[in-house]
Amino acid sequence: MRRRFSKGSLVAIPAMLLALALAPLWGATPYRIRKVGKAPNFLVLSPDGTKAYVTSYADGRFVEVDLAQNLVARSIEVGSAPLGFALAEGGRTALIACRDSGMLTMVDLETFRIVADVKAGAKPNSVAVDPRGYFAYVVDSGRSNTGVLHIVDIRERNVTGTVRLGSSPFGVAVSPTSEQVFVLMGGTNEVWVVDPGKRAVVAKLPVGDGPDGIAVTPDGKRVFVAGSRTGDLTVIDAELAQVRITLPIGKMPFGVTVSPDGKDVLVVNTSSRTLSMLPTDLSSLAGETFQIDKGSTDVKVSPDNRTIYVLSETGNSIQVISR
Repeated sequence: MRRRFSKGSLVAIPAMLLALALAPLWGATPYRIRKVGKAPNFLVLSPDGTKAYVTSYADGRFVEVDLAQNLVARSIEVGSAPLGFALAEGGRTALIACRDSGMLTMVDLETFRIVADVKAGAKPNSVAVDPRGYFAYVVDSGRSNTGVLHIVDIRERNVTGTVRLGSSPFGVAVSPTSEQVFVLMGGTNEVWVVDPGKRAVVAKLPVGDGPDGIAVTPDGKRVFVAGSRTGDLTVIDAELAQVRITLPIGKMPFGVTVSPDGKDVLVVNTSSRTLSMLPTDLSSLAGETFQIDKGSTDVKVSPDNRTIYVLSETGNSIQVISR
């Protein structure tokens, strides 16, 4: 599924500097939304926070969850091995990377029907959308582990350009301010910074072993990358294109998100079965860690910053936590 690792190492700061105290979860007792697909991997919330969307890897479906009713409302077969996805056109369209189908599948979220299948290389695995909503950036790991970043015109529904990548790319994010594209490179344990206008890689930054999750702050100043093999979180200064610090975070971190208010970064530690939370400005390294469900892979925070949603691949469920 989303598991892919590579060898390498990165020296992190001592674990004692990050006091992650296991604590009870916030607010009310968390509850779960069950039967959310089969082996779901990635989670995205609608702009208004009323719905959650999930790629159901094992059965090739895309799932819509009604968060008021706490149940699956609709699902549609989209292609083989759907993985990363993003919302576009004001949250009206889902763009889904279907790895084994080699397609970027576009779903109209009003009618819940497929409106386009765009050929996106050999093995597309992740998608991000530029802040203006004109282009999607699709990471393709390729047939021989030499990857490509495809630039897709969302309105025209076709590939308008490509950028050659290195070995085993998996994961992508876009700055909401500079439009720089950040791609996780599993083969070299780096983040590659792509200028989509020049269609060129402009920087290569070292991160932890097995980079998987990535998130950018709303102001575009910081990028956070989870190293799944080294159990750390690398903090990148996006404006300077420099690594600021690497923090021990938990065992096998995968999903990373920044709260909509930009104050907190949250990391799912799959093997630890914990959720770590730190201030994005690093004003304190005394983070908090909370117990979550087995097999969790992704996390998102509601638009009002009051609710956390944690996706469990093995439980086929979403854990709902009130802050």
